Amino acid sequence: MAYLPLLLTLLAVDLLAAISPGPNFVIVTQSAIHRTRPYAALVVLGIVTANLIWCFAAVFGLSSLFEVAPWLYGAIKVLAGAYLIYLGVRLWRSKETTPTGTEASLRSSLGAAYVRGILTGLANPKSVVYFGSIFALFLKPDTPAWVQVIAVSIVIFNAVLWYGTVAALFASDVVQRFYVRIQGPINRVAGAVMVGFGVKLALVRD
Repeated sequence: MAYLPLLLTLLAVDLLAAISPGPNFVIVTQSAIHRTRPYAALVVLGIVTANLIWCFAAVFGLSSLFEVAPWLYGAIKVLAGAYLIYLGVRLWRSKETTPTGTEASLRSSLGAAYVRGILTGLANPKSVVYFGSIFALFLKPDTPAWVQVIAVSIVIFNAVLWYGTVAALFASDVVQRFYVRIQGPINRVAGAVMVGFGVKLALVRD
């Protein structure tokens, strides 16, 4: 029970980190609004997978690797920032469409939805900082394996809970009807936000 306060702290900190606005939130809401629930669900699954990758990286010494090879941290930031800028430009330039696509287009894009979720989750500047520093504090070398497993489970649970809820909310009929009337400005705002995240991640030094 000695690790219970630590795990409860991680539960609260990680949930707050997930809730705070960022690229993951933007891509989930846009996917839920533009496409369908299955499409948005696969984007969420991709983000969850990315979080799992970050967790394993932290468990196996991500912060130590960055200390030994700081250039790697910089390279990851530049590549991640470039991807976020790319997504932002696509959102800004996206044409007004109906919120959902056809069944055929949905089937052909489900794989792309999952990949987009993974890439966005890996490129998320919050993830680079959170898993490279804060999350790593909960996983010291002497931390038992079972505590590490629970810590990773907490991250996955919070991601499914929060982003799943967001996807369901923005895929609702009420939000869909509202979005149809203002999708142009919303797309441009969302695109500008993503570009802003990308530029900050790629250019701002820690």
